[in-house]
Amino acid sequence: MTNAYNVIYLDKASKNVGNMLHDAVYEYGEDGGQFLQKFLQSGIAEQIEDGNPKYVAGKSGAELYADVVEAVSGKEAEPIVIETQSRSDVYWTGWILAYYQWYSGRSFRDILETIPYEELLGRYDTLHEADVQKALEVLDAHMEQKESKLKTVRKRCGLTQEELSARSGVSLNTIRAYERKAKDIRKAQMDIVLRLTDGLQCRIEDIM
Repeated sequence: MTNAYNVIYLDKASKNVGNMLHDAVYEYGEDGGQFLQKFLQSGIAEQIEDGNPKYVAGKSGAELYADVVEAVSGKEAEPIVIETQSRSDVYWTGWILAYYQWYSGRSFRDILETIPYEELLGRYDTLHEADVQKALEVLDAHMEQKESKLKTVRKRCGLTQEELSARSGVSLNTIRAYERKAKDIRKAQMDIVLRLTDGLQCRIEDIM
């Protein structure tokens, strides 16, 4: 897998996202989970995913916080002057979120839909002193356990839901329902299963 930006920027990017989340919670009194939803809505999460140097390494955590607030609310937020470089549980949550996003290539949205903020925060006690590779492996296993097989294979193929729908002829809503596990793909009509496997160039058991 090709990462969106060079590893030399990873430490700075992770620290900045960690400081952004720490500032949101401890300096501005925001709920961490709600703030991360603003982070997704602002478009800044996507800029980091795409490796935009302005957001990966060009802004501090405080500046990222201010940009998120302005993008979502239209109101300017005055960033705090001093970055704490805190090692709080919330800081670690932002730090590992950004690190795992880079490592896995998954979107921030996909990660947070599978491992919500409170759940990720709850991993602090067991993972914050562990080797980072161990933390990444734990998150990988958790993602794969909770994700539908269809979603895992689709992302491995580099396809969006819309692209898989176009390739397979299976409706977008149906694909979304199977990926959310709102519908059980094991009970799907064989015609739908075969169209999906044809679109993904995989075996039936890979998505069941």
